[in-house]
This record gives sequence, C-alpha cells and structure tokens, in this order.
Amino acid sequence: MGYTTGNVWNFVKLPTYAQSVIVRLKPCYPEVAGQIEQYYIGSGNEIYTGILRQSMPAFIASVFILLVGLFITSYWIIIHNSSHIDGLLYYLGIFSILLGLWATNETNVFTLMLLNRRAAFLFLMIMPIPFLMFVKNFLEINDNKIWKIICSLCMIQIIVCCLLHFTGLYEFRRSIWVTHLSICLLLIYMIIVIVCKIVKKQVNQRLKACMTALILIIVATIVDMAGYYKTGNNAGIFGRLSFLIFIIILGLESVRQALVSLKKGRRMEELEQFALNDSMTGLYNRNAYDLFVKNETDIKNHMVVTFDLNNLKRCNDNYGHSAGDAYIINPAHIVENIFDRFGKCYRIGGDEFCCIVPDAADFQIERFIQKMQQDVAILNNKNVIPTEVGIACGYALVTSADKDIEKVRERADEMMYHNKKEPVKKFL
Repeated sequence: MGYTTGNVWNFVKLPTYAQSVIVRLKPCYPEVAGQIEQYYIGSGNEIYTGILRQSMPAFIASVFILLVGLFITSYWIIIHNSSHIDGLLYYLGIFSILLGLWATNETNVFTLMLLNRRAAFLFLMIMPIPFLMFVKNFLEINDNKIWKIICSLCMIQIIVCCLLHFTGLYEFRRSIWVTHLSICLLLIYMIIVIVCKIVKKQVNQRLKACMTALILIIVATIVDMAGYYKTGNNAGIFGRLSFLIFIIILGLESVRQALVSLKKGRRMEELEQFALNDSMTGLYNRNAYDLFVKNETDIKNHMVVTFDLNNLKRCNDNYGHSAGDAYIINPAHIVENIFDRFGKCYRIGGDEFCCIVPDAADFQIERFIQKMQQDVAILNNKNVIPTEVGIACGYALVTSADKDIEKVRERADEMMYHNKKEPVKKFL
C-alpha cells in the first residue's frame, strides 16, 4: 500500500467495509531490520491528537533546552564584550542550542509535520564538538593533543557522511552509528579525564559538578541509543530531562565562575586605574605618561603641550595645604576641560601637567591656550582660591628628527619657562 524511506508517518485511509488489515513491511536498510513498529487505528483526529498528546512533554523539554541555550549564548555575548571572559558559557550555549534543535526535530510533533529531517542528523553530528570544547574549558584540561584529534575526527566524520549522503551512497540514517561511536568516544574521554584528576587529587567544585552531570549523561545516552536501535525512535522525555539537568548543573557552575572572573576583572581594572590615574585631579599620572613614552612608537604629527602652576608654593606657604590642593585641582580641571577632547592629559609632577595631542599638524593651539587663560581669569574672579591662579604654558610639535617624545616635551618646557616669566605678555 505504500513505500517510504527513513522514519516517517504513513496514514492509510481504510474502506468502511474492511474487516481486517494485513501490513507487510520490507526494511529500506539492513540496519533497521527487526525494529519494533507502532500502529494506531482510529479516526484521523483521534490519531493526531493522541500522538501529539503523547509527545508533547518531550517536545516542551526540547524547546526549553533550546531556549536555555539561546539564553546562555546571549548572556555570554553581553558579558564577553564588557569583560572578555573565556568561551566556557559560549560552548555550553552552542551545545544546548544544537541539542535543543536535534531533540525538537526528533519529537513526533515535528515528524508529523516534516518529511525530510536531514537537519536533525547534522545537528547530532556537530554536537560533540562544542560539547568537547566546553568540557575542556570547564575541567581545565591541559591535554593539547587528544581533544584536537577527537575534534578533527568529528569534522572528518561530518564531511564524509555529508558527501556519502548527498551522493546517495550511504544516507544519514545508515551512518548514524558513526555519530553514536563519536559520542561514546567523547564520553570515554571525559571519564578518563575525571579519573585522572581524582587519582592526582585535583578534585574541586567543578569536578564534583561534572561527575554528577556525567552520570546523568551516560545513563541518558545509553537509554537513548538503546531506544533508537530497538524502535527507531529516541527514548523520549527521560533523555531530554537528563540533558536539561546536565545543562542546568554545569551552566550554573559556569555562571558562578564567570561572575567570579567578572569581579576579578573589575578589581584589576580598578587597580590599573589606581596605578595610572592621579587620585587628586583624576588625570593620568606620571606612571601612565612613562608607559606611553615607553610603548608608543608612532609619534608622527604629535604635539606636546606642557603646563606649570605659577604661584603654588606661595599658596601653600601662606594658606596651607588645603588651599594648595584647591590650587592644583581647579587649574587641572580647566586644562582637562579644554584639552582632554584632543589628547590625554597627565599630571607629571607636583604642579606640572602635560597633554599629548595626536594628529596635531593643524591643531590651533594658540586659540585653546587663549581659551584656557580666559577660564583662569574667570576662576580668579570667583575668589575660590585665596591666591591668584596662573598657568604657564608651552608647546612643541614632533619633527622628522624627533625619535623620542621626551625631546619634544623638553622643547615645550623651554617655551613654557620662557612664558612663565612673561605670561601676560604672551597669552593675554
């Protein structure tokens, strides 16, 4: 009454006068001979409703696995851009997505709708690769050879199986045993790694979580494969729930580790900021300036602008260090507000500052120095500081003969000290 290849549903409308039905099956492939088939008799609506009701729990679990994978991957993308953590969650997310897509395709909800389910075989073949990458990162495996060999074998298997399938020589449903063999090889590798870590007394929280999840995975894989080779179908809800628990257990542990890494990263950023920023003014400090001088090799068209506060000693001597601090902070903010948009501003000494402006060949430095002196005059008119504030300034542009930014700063300093003697004549 019909001929089909693969695993699909066949609906046959029986005549009303039929008293008995004889079904003769001829296996398309030797691999599926002897598998147990299921038969349903009733009206079309009854059969559809019954099959959907029976497969709905497995379908919901599969979709949930897919959604969890999408969430984990999205979460990794968001925090990776800001913190540059490793790919642990990414690999788990990709594995979960592939697992969810494969499991969803294998439910009767999908088999009722789709005649061609090649994608499910592809998802299953690709799955071991992100799973292995996740396990390697999760357990911090130092092996640099075996995991690469397993990944290479999986890639070769995918290419060969696809070529054989699309040329009609050996279809996916017949080569599924190769994928199952790869999965078993991967699980054996995991067991060996865990045993080695236990023997070496390297048991930690991650390993304990992995051991618990691995037991679930092994049992689910055995049940799933046994169900497949017995009936041609997967094991249903048990396998999916086992993998979901695996993803949740290791996912939560991975998230915990990611949060720890985030905290460490933020702490490192804070320490770096503390090491390179002046706590009083908020500008970059001498360490940051020296780091720039040491590492920057391309200084073409750079300009160095130097600043010196004129009356700081007098302010400290006459009004104390609190007034002296205000004398440093307020002019520093003026320099930052004007020059920070063009380059980095540094406090390189007690009352000495500089700004390094890249691409300054056409920089209108005199215009901004004049604006700075205007802001200094406004500050003095406010009487915020008991001593009149004065900022001497000098600048120098890198020439073709300059190989070191310090030489340029020396020329800027010479100009600044010259202007320090006659600030009003030069800038006002």
